[in-house]
Parts: sequence; structure tokens; C-alpha cells
Amino acid sequence: MSVSNQPNPRIVILRRDVEQVILQPFQSHGWTAEITQEHDYQSSLEVVASKGVKTVRIAVLYSAATDNAFYKSLEQRVQHIFFNGQSNMLDSFARGVSVPVEPLGDFFPFLVALNKQVEPDRTPVVMPKPKMGVRRITDENPLDGILARLQQFTSVNLAGKLVEQRASHEDVTLTREQVASKAAGIAYAMRNALDYISFSSSEKLNKRILGLYYGTIAFAFAEMLASPSGPSDLDEVEEMTKQGHGLYAVPGTHGGFADVHVGVLATGFLPQWLAFLGQDTSTFPKRKPRSASDLDAVPPGMSCTLQRLFASMPEIDDLFAQVFGGVPGWIVPVYDTPGNRVPAINGTGKKADSSYALFIDRSGLIAVDQLENSGWPIAEILQIENSEKDGNKFRARVDHSGHDLWWNVLPTHSSPFRNRTTLIFPTIGGMREYRTIAATTLYALSILVRYMPSAWRRIEGGDEDQYLALVKASLGVWERVLPEEFLESIACESVVTAQPGSWLA
Repeated sequence: MSVSNQPNPRIVILRRDVEQVILQPFQSHGWTAEITQEHDYQSSLEVVASKGVKTVRIAVLYSAATDNAFYKSLEQRVQHIFFNGQSNMLDSFARGVSVPVEPLGDFFPFLVALNKQVEPDRTPVVMPKPKMGVRRITDENPLDGILARLQQFTSVNLAGKLVEQRASHEDVTLTREQVASKAAGIAYAMRNALDYISFSSSEKLNKRILGLYYGTIAFAFAEMLASPSGPSDLDEVEEMTKQGHGLYAVPGTHGGFADVHVGVLATGFLPQWLAFLGQDTSTFPKRKPRSASDLDAVPPGMSCTLQRLFASMPEIDDLFAQVFGGVPGWIVPVYDTPGNRVPAINGTGKKADSSYALFIDRSGLIAVDQLENSGWPIAEILQIENSEKDGNKFRARVDHSGHDLWWNVLPTHSSPFRNRTTLIFPTIGGMREYRTIAATTLYALSILVRYMPSAWRRIEGGDEDQYLALVKASLGVWERVLPEEFLESIACESVVTAQPGSWLA
């Protein structure tokens, strides 16, 4: 009887599957991995993988229907066993085995868990409260539809219904008197806000800046009052403003528009608003600088230039690049399809509690350390090759333990303009909410308009007129985006706008 010299076809198939399902993902995630042993008779392989000081040994069986004695032998050498094929009678074949035994289709969640042993989970401790629903607005001019929905809250009765709905949604008990006082405050603040921003784009620039700034602050009043855990009435909110705006602006050392420095303070309205939004303001300084020479004494991160604030506007990226040419303050997140392996056919449907995303920087100026210092729940940050040639591309693990969608743990900014969904890097004082950054920038512009007329004249028709187009474009963006953002935050709903006949309608 002759003995065949042909290779075991099961080993050939298993080696191919291990290469695709185990070795390639290990290597793409920064591990060195190789097949160290093949067991021809038992149709199985052993793999060793290492990353940093972490080493893991796993076994892969062609079939779960493998002799129990061999399972017992493997558990002495490996930390995990995977099998190809179906799990028929697995409990019988793997009886008494102490190491986990799983189908090969569940390898990716195992890899994610290993990666977290190298770089720990960074899922946020506090998550934003879920929205009450989605509000769809279809209008030839979507802004008109948004303003009409905001207009409804100038009614005390409708504002009261909103307060009750939000209290029920967040399981907070409010008395009739509390609902009434909040509703009265919302209605008054909303009327103020809409009065301030009721102007056309042909209005004088000074009026648009001042109106939009004070309208934004009035919207913020309504936002705080609408929250069940926010201030109880308008008097409480107005008390916050008695110590000022909580901001300051001074000319920088080099002078000019781009070098105007804006800083945060511990007292006044802004820190109260930020604290309401969940930001830590405990380290905000109490004293403000009086001149450029005092800026060196400002704690790090508590002041920045106007250039840095405008860098946080994805909607004007082309103008920002032409006028300033600096590093943008935002990046585009997208799902990394190759980095998130689809479970194989024999998988149990087990989900990883982290996902991998790509972070795309078209400018090519953002560095890895900006992502590392962003405060976002990301790890394993790696700059990868960008096939599109222009710009930088990074890959990172987004941790979202307890949440199905990775998107929900990232503070994304959505806009109807280009760069529709972005992430904005923290700016002055750690500020990351788009509407708070816009309010801060508008504050600085209002100071220029009112108290620095000589500097403002240089912008409107002097040697710094290159900034005029930037300011006008920014106002146009804010006049469209801020009302929608505040409608979302006040009504506690996601807002989707469309024009009649569009695919979103």
C-alpha cells in the first residue's frame, strides 16, 4: 500500500483562512504574527503574535470536531482556540477545556480586546443624553423653516410643552411653577434672539456682527432654560451676565487682525454656559491681561489668536487657507471598512466594542500629536499612506463600550456646507462645541467693531482688507448654521433639512 506525499488539503485551506482572517488583521494593527506550528494529523495551526511587551499564542482548528485529548494538549500552550466550520457538538469535543474556544468568525472582537490590553479603553465616562427624536424640515429656504420652528418657542404655552416633554424624556420631575418659570424665560429669550438676528445679508457688517453675537447669547439662554436640569428662570440666567461675558480680547504683540488674542475667564456668562454643557472650567483664570505684554502670564490654553478661532470653521476652509495658510482646527472622520473585519460565515455575531476610523486631513498640516491631545476616545493613532496623495490620513481605534455606534461617542459637527461632518479640535479653554467657538469669535469681532475702530478700518478698506472676505463668509455660515444648532439643542432633537424634490425631502 503506497503512502501519498500530497499535502493535507485541510491544512492548505486552513493556512489560507488563517492568513486572511488572523495574520493580515494582526499585521495591519501593528502586531508581528506568524504560524509557528502545523499539526498535520489534527489539521490545526498555532500562531504567535507580539506587539510591544504583549505576546499571545492561539490555535486554529480546521474543525470543532477534534479529539478532546488534542484540545487538552493545546490548552497547555495557547491562550485561545479558534475553529473553522460549524460548532456541532462543541461542548462534547471541548469538554473540560479551560481556555476560550470560539469560531474563527469571532476573531476580530478578540483582536480588539488584545489591542485594548496594549492601549486601554477610552470610552467616555459621561455620554450625551439621547435626542427625543428627529425633526425633518422641508423648505425652499431651509433657514426659513428653522426660524419658523424657533419662532414657536416665543409662545409661553408651546415653550411650556417643550419643558414638560424634555423633563419626561430625561425622567426629571418639575412642578407646575417650575415649568411656568422656565417657559416664560424661554419665550422671552427666544424673542430677543430672533429680534437680534432678523436682518438681511445687505445690512451693514457692524450691525450683523453685533446682532448675531447677542442673538447667539440669547439662544444660549433659551438652551439652558429648556434643559430640565438647567436654570430655573430667566433671572438666574441673567445673574450670570452681571460679571461680564467671561471673555476678553486684547491686541497681540505683532498687532493686526490675526494676532488679536481672545481669552476665557472664570467669571461671567461663558464659563457658566460651558459648565452647563459639561466642560470643566475650574482652571479658568480670574484675571485678564490688559495689554500684549501681559499675555505671557496667561495660563497655557486659556487664550488664543483670532486665527486659531477661524481655523475651527470647516465651512470656510478654502478662504482660511488663502488668508492665513495655517493649520486647520478640524478633521474629517470616516469609517475604516478594511480595518473593521466583517465576521466570517461561522461567526456568532459577537460585536467589538470599538471600531476603527480614518481621520482625513486634506491640508496635510495636522500632526499625530493633535489627535493624541484631542481628548477624544481614540487610541492606536497611526498615520497611514494616503492613496489620494493630497493631505494626511490617520487611523485610530474609537472606543464605544456600551454603545453600538462609534459615531455616538465623538463630538461631531454637522453642517449643510462642504465638509458636512467634521471633528473640531479643542480650542481656547478646551472649548469644542461649534456654537461656543462661534460665539467667542463673534465676541472678538464685536470688540473690534466697537472698541478698536482704527483696527477695524484697516479691515474694511485698508492694508488688512484680505480679512474682509473671510469675515463676511463666516457671518453667512453662522447665520445659517447657528439657528439650526440651537434648534437641535433647545428642542433636544436631531434636525434634518431638505429642499422640496431633493432625496432627503
